[in-house]
Amino acid sequence: MSGMRLLDRHVTLFSGSLRTLLRRESDRRRCADSPYAWLFQPYMGDELVAIACYVTPTSSSPLISLAAVVLSQQQVRTSHAFVMTLGTPEHIESATLRRHQLLYQAGDIVPPSSESLSALVEFIGNRPIIGWQLDKRISTLNVVLRATLDFALPNAQVDVAKLHQRQLRRLHPQVDPPSSFAKALACWQVPRVGVQSALGAASASALLYMRLQRIMAETE
Repeated sequence: MSGMRLLDRHVTLFSGSLRTLLRRESDRRRCADSPYAWLFQPYMGDELVAIACYVTPTSSSPLISLAAVVLSQQQVRTSHAFVMTLGTPEHIESATLRRHQLLYQAGDIVPPSSESLSALVEFIGNRPIIGWQLDKRISTLNVVLRATLDFALPNAQVDVAKLHQRQLRRLHPQVDPPSSFAKALACWQVPRVGVQSALGAASASALLYMRLQRIMAETE
């Protein structure tokens, strides 16, 4: 089954209020004649992109470590991943910087410039994106994208946390769904090796999504 057909089955899980949808349409119109216009076109393939994003507030601009991993219905392509930390090191205390890098292991720090953010959105493309508590995780990234490129991520989105809660309630209505990412991984027996790093969290989100899709297919 194609990625888009799977997404169609979970339309109620898509992130976005009416305000968000209207904002995306405004972004699409504004970017219609820009090099980014293709990002707003419907995706017709079978791939998705799992995203993990961690933010450390600072007195100036936030530190944002993120990882994006491509997946299909058969595999998570960890060898084809995008990992980056956005920030301005000269404005961040060294202890904060070291702690952030140690926790999230997202590579060298680059400034949130048009060049670095263009590389990110071009890697993601117009493929649907998935992630744990996705709206919350990418909200700061979207603020930076809007300030620099004049648009937020326009991609179709599925929140894996909502998918997890929905599936557990369907199969075990008497059980309260665990709310943490680690407990959700344990609930569905998904490995959580390296989950604290940005790349590990993105990969685990992808594996959890695939696991939930298989369970749905087996129980329908």
